[in-house]
Amino acid sequence: MKCIQLGFLLAFFLDICLLPGAGRAAQEVIVGPFLQSELAIAGPDEKIPVIVRMKNQVTIDTFAIPSRKHGPIRARARANLIHALRARAEQSRQPLQKLLDRHGINKSRQLWLINGMALRATRSQIEEMAAMPEVASIVVDQVIELPRVVNTQALGAAEPNIVLVKALELWARGYTGQGVTVAIVDTGIDINHPDLESKWRGGTNSWFDPNGEHPSMPIDRDGHGTQATGLLLGGNNSGAYIGVAPDAEWIGVKIFADNGVASSSAIHAGFQWLLDPDGDPETDDAPDIVNNSWGFDNFPDTCSTLTGEFRSDVQAMKAANIAVVFASGNTGPDDSSSIAPANYPESFAVGSVGTFTSATQISSFSARGPSACDNTIYPELVAPGFQLLTSDLTAGGVILDAYSLVSGSSFSTAHASGVMALLLSAFPDMPVTTLETALKQSASDLGPLGADNSYGYGLVDTLAAFNYLTGQQDIDVTDSISPERDHIVAFGSVSPGGSALASVRVRNTGSVPLSLGTTEISNVKEPFSISSNACSERLLLAGETCMINLQFAPTTPGNFAGDLTILSNAVHEELVTVTISGTGNTPPVAPKPLDPADGATVGTSVTFRWLPANDVDGDPVAQFLVYSPHADFSFATTREVETVPAVALATGGFLLGALLVVLAWRRRDMTVSLVIASLLLVMVACGGGGGGGSESPAESQSTTVSGLVSGVSYYWKMVARDSHGAETQSVARTIHVQ
Repeated sequence: MKCIQLGFLLAFFLDICLLPGAGRAAQEVIVGPFLQSELAIAGPDEKIPVIVRMKNQVTIDTFAIPSRKHGPIRARARANLIHALRARAEQSRQPLQKLLDRHGINKSRQLWLINGMALRATRSQIEEMAAMPEVASIVVDQVIELPRVVNTQALGAAEPNIVLVKALELWARGYTGQGVTVAIVDTGIDINHPDLESKWRGGTNSWFDPNGEHPSMPIDRDGHGTQATGLLLGGNNSGAYIGVAPDAEWIGVKIFADNGVASSSAIHAGFQWLLDPDGDPETDDAPDIVNNSWGFDNFPDTCSTLTGEFRSDVQAMKAANIAVVFASGNTGPDDSSSIAPANYPESFAVGSVGTFTSATQISSFSARGPSACDNTIYPELVAPGFQLLTSDLTAGGVILDAYSLVSGSSFSTAHASGVMALLLSAFPDMPVTTLETALKQSASDLGPLGADNSYGYGLVDTLAAFNYLTGQQDIDVTDSISPERDHIVAFGSVSPGGSALASVRVRNTGSVPLSLGTTEISNVKEPFSISSNACSERLLLAGETCMINLQFAPTTPGNFAGDLTILSNAVHEELVTVTISGTGNTPPVAPKPLDPADGATVGTSVTFRWLPANDVDGDPVAQFLVYSPHADFSFATTREVETVPAVALATGGFLLGALLVVLAWRRRDMTVSLVIASLLLVMVACGGGGGGGSESPAESQSTTVSGLVSGVSYYWKMVARDSHGAETQSVARTIHVQ
């Protein structure tokens, strides 16, 4: 179990003293307590490694990934999260970067995941940073180590631990971890071990060494990461399988340098990489599960600013629908011995069972709860963690039968991550929260009746969790407007007096009946309505669907929005909200092409001429000339031309409205006057009347295009788009360039 080794215990006491209720509030402290102790003894020119966090953090919850379903919706949501984090960090760091440039500090690490930077600075420079209004906190870039794992040379049976968690039952059903990617955040992985080599995802997005010692290929100088990986997904080179999910694939983050320590900045960089391994937010290559076998073992039963260093990293992982599993710690047998980051509310902590006399008795070293962060049950689960056969270092591929027996909560954690991989291979779209609930609710109870702070909810039981998920109701809501699974029905622009229809489909994707409650539109009444509803108070059998038909019928111009809510007994999706929106708006009249004539032969430079668009609602209208060598307008060039202003047309809209009112009053004298005024206004808006009609050059608009290709026929048309997004287009014409 990797643990924190800090050089100054004074930091711990300072941290406690600076908590709320003991003077200055913790959130007001810019310089962290451990850094304060460092500054007190540092020489004037000594450079101290620090992490600077900026204010204005991104609110992670607003970017929570809506689904674990693979596909464009999840990929877009994860990309939005990454873009937001990077943009905020780039904006926030500008004032700090100017200070660094002024002081000649040219070596720093960007930590966009936490909106911070890691760097080395002197005492006076740190004090200057702390005075900046944009800086939220400055803490020492602390060092993390882990104690040696006790290894023995004698080899025992290879798979009792695999049998104990009932992994074989899912293997028999064809679920062996296929299609699941697990990230190992540890000392590295020995790529030469035959039980692990073929399981590496490979490529440039599957290995990261934030310390820069081994940037190209996976390696492990310690053995701890190789041992954890073997128990998670190792093969059967030894004659029997050593891993829970042998067909899962792994990627690795070597947070621990070859000297056995990891800086906080390296860990932040590791989590940052995991969210976007290839550096391209538009590709969804993050792992499904992150296995962590390290923590603050030297500070049990604390949840302070010191030990909470990585909570925002874990929150970002969970927001991206990535499971984050942590070892509970080797700080037992005392009660209240939880450690961070395992005791964060967002983490999933795993303790150890196994002694010399019993495979299911709590291990003496396994940490006990409750959680120091929120006083909840700790750990969540227990799994085998005592005298386990697993892969070990191969000395560069020389010793291919390298195995050892290991003990520790690090290795019980690997079992839980492996079980998650098995379940995700069976239920690939399962949200992380549902997966965690299934594991806890199906665990085999040990110790006192019910959940307790030694065994948590019990021993992980793969088959029971599978049965729990198999027998669970599940709801899938789609609609007829693309994208169909985004829970958004956007009708777009509909002319007042007109209407548009859309449908919402509800399907029971579980294996047991799904009970639906009432369905209603909230926050708005007209112009939205439910034209038919086959879903309210309905019982859907497995695989059954029902439809809700919506209508949008605006009577006046304007923007409208509301929510369609669907109630059910689906676990974690008891309330599904579909956002509906629409705009009452008359589309513009498209520009009318004049020249060149349809079928005309022209030169390589052409002047296009048209009568301008108009809009009865008085909206400004953007106009576009579109031309292409293809009749379907593929590979088209779109040129924005003169915009039709709203002023005259708006007046026209007013007069038209007044005319309708007067007609309703049946005032003939006023009607004649308004008709004349409207006709005059239309003539003015179109450039005047008479003398050749509406197609005279004085009334038209034009633009010249050069560089057309000789011998090619082109197709062209005009497009109008009003300020509400409603769009119309003219008929297409063709020209031939001689």
